[in-house]
Amino acid sequence: MPVYFNPLTKEPYLRLPAPCSHIIITMDRPHDIEETSKEMTEILNDPLVYPWLEGPPYPFLPEHAVDWINMQCKENEAIRTKLQQEYEQSKNQTQSNDSSDQDGPPKFFDVCAFRCIREVTEYDLKTGAALKDVFIGSISITRYAFYELEYGSSAREEAQARNNEIPAGNKDIVWGLGNYLSPKYHGQGIMTLAVRTLIRDWAIPRMNLHILKASYLVGNTGSSKVMRH
Repeated sequence: MPVYFNPLTKEPYLRLPAPCSHIIITMDRPHDIEETSKEMTEILNDPLVYPWLEGPPYPFLPEHAVDWINMQCKENEAIRTKLQQEYEQSKNQTQSNDSSDQDGPPKFFDVCAFRCIREVTEYDLKTGAALKDVFIGSISITRYAFYELEYGSSAREEAQARNNEIPAGNKDIVWGLGNYLSPKYHGQGIMTLAVRTLIRDWAIPRMNLHILKASYLVGNTGSSKVMRH
């Protein structure tokens, strides 16, 4: 099952393969806003990170982080509930040895709910579940913004509008990739594996992703390596 669940908290998450199996990708957490916003603010004000990003304001303030996390939590609430329902149903079917799929194939979502890259720092000895982790970066797949077209041009606006009108699950949607990582974790192959994991375990099976575009600023050697791999 591509989406894992913490047996102690029931939180859904994605897990990177070895040698980065201590890295997970989670949704934003309503109960963890203060700590995550602190870590996010530190990363997005780092001179090795913010010059390569177009979206976040600089300086990036704690209130920016809190507002962003709250917005993401609200946006992902329905998906979190749906995944937890699927998890409980799967457990019940396993216990009853029922292999039938009563609800049919999984529905396609229009949102990449898994966004927060975290390093697990402590595990439960009995279950192996993550007890503590730290936010180290972000990854997202959203409707593509057509950066190759002139900013503010009618051509760019029309391309975005056409793409945004395509219904969820349609293979013709053009998706765009965005990401950043704490400099403390650069050069370890984490983002390369995070991109692969997100595409394989979520974007393809749950968003029906067929077309993905990514762009980066000239000179961003880290992102260029991720895109090549």
